[in-house]
Amino acid sequence: MSKIVNITSKEDKDQKLQDIANSLEELKDVMAEVIDAYEEENADSRKMDTLTEALDALEDAYEAVNDVLLEEI
Repeated sequence: MSKIVNITSKEDKDQKLQDIANSLEELKDVMAEVIDAYEEENADSRKMDTLTEALDALEDAYEAVNDVLLEEI
């Protein structure tokens, strides 16, 4: 019976996490621009609250991924 071998190295996993972190950073920047555009148009406060919550969630996700990347084992 053969063993299942995990061919994904730690470096591959870390690179994927770094790619995710980079994408989240880009999304945060775009979301901030969208929020600014809505603010300039005096958008409904409910929309602004929802967009701000979305930006907060992106920031939380970015921080979580970075925490994993910076964690030393």
